Amino acid sequence: NPAVGPGYDSRLWRALAHARLGKWDKARELFKGVDFALGALPLELQRIVIIDALRSALEVRDYAGVSTRLNELEIVGAAPEQQGYLALLRGRMAQALGRDKDALADYRQAIASADRAAASEAKLYEVELALKRGEMTSEQAQTDLETLSVTWRGDAIEVKTLQQLARIYEKEGRFRDALMAARMATKLQPNSEVARQMQDE
Repeated sequence: NPAVGPGYDSRLWRALAHARLGKWDKARELFKGVDFALGALPLELQRIVIIDALRSALEVRDYAGVSTRLNELEIVGAAPEQQGYLALLRGRMAQALGRDKDALADYRQAIASADRAAASEAKLYEVELALKRGEMTSEQAQTDLETLSVTWRGDAIEVKTLQQLARIYEKEGRFRDALMAARMATKLQPNSEVARQMQDE
């Protein structure tokens, strides 16, 4: 089948690689180039491609693209082990569209899932949103974030957790702790946009 020839394979794997590296703009463009042949893939690979394409669209605020990918997933179905991650992505989409209650429900579904990475990231967004809505005190948010910072280590989730903690510490006048959190984030991911924002703040 020419649809799954070498050129197609190359674009597909490059799209997946860019998505896994967090290079969302490039990933989204490459995923568009393989849409025509998606149905030729094995079902398991279709699901992986659709979910990574969904995340890429979400990260660049292409909400129409996110809706398209969610519709595609309804057709092919998601595996049970993907449900936690999908709940996280649905929550982020709902939050972006101002549907905060739906977002919180989705985040809590992800938190209750067996997917530890999705649960940790969802906890981060749940705390941020609940705090913003006045449904969580600053003290509770700090406790939850400090717990998250020691139970999930070494990637962008930890860096974002440290960013939220630094903001809480700053509001409380704990400037030394805020600075330490910023330094730790910079050490973890020196080229991260979030780490740079923290240093500026």
